[in-house]
Amino acid sequence: MLRNVFEQKVWRGSDEGSRSGPGSTMEATRKLRDALPDVFQTYGVKTFLDAPCGDWNWMSEVDLSDVAYIGGVIAAPVVEDNTARHARPGVSFVHLDITSDPLPKADMIMCRDCLFHLKHKFRWLFFENFLASGIPHLLMTMHHLDRNRPLTTNGNYAAFSPMAEPFNFAAPLEMIHETMDTLPADMSLEEKPLQYRSLGIWHRDEVADAVACSDWKVTQ
Repeated sequence: MLRNVFEQKVWRGSDEGSRSGPGSTMEATRKLRDALPDVFQTYGVKTFLDAPCGDWNWMSEVDLSDVAYIGGVIAAPVVEDNTARHARPGVSFVHLDITSDPLPKADMIMCRDCLFHLKHKFRWLFFENFLASGIPHLLMTMHHLDRNRPLTTNGNYAAFSPMAEPFNFAAPLEMIHETMDTLPADMSLEEKPLQYRSLGIWHRDEVADAVACSDWKVTQ
């Protein structure tokens, strides 16, 4: 189902340096690129699953010398292009729907700029799929919101906080702030969530607790 939505998706701002949209430009990923090598070392990451990995515009600038990298993406043409342009020993790409396909074995998965394009149901399906994989840690995009607005159509956008209802995750082990480090006093989280976003790191046990406490299969 999701492949039909995302196979030919053209993201707003794709003319800004990345076919994956403005969030994948060099400027937008500067803080994350600087932080990832320390994350790999701190969490003992030897195999890193990046799904969805997009067009590999910015990840090509990350130091992966001590990490086996697997990039997963739902659009087959992107997998083919990435493989032709970027695959090498220690760097590979796979055709992957993170909500339903078995995830490759890894020490951490990064799910960046994805779940805010999915309905609540598919967010939960991803979390269950992550738990089934046995991957120890999840690195995931988060907005700083008090509530989550339901998305009616996959592929559209609704800012997402895993710590808000109905997901109720615990606070992350740590955060990488992609935009500003603090929120100006005159800025409303509700009105301007795109201007304040981070990636959080959770252990699989914390994800399991959130899934176990949810009745999403009944309500969705």
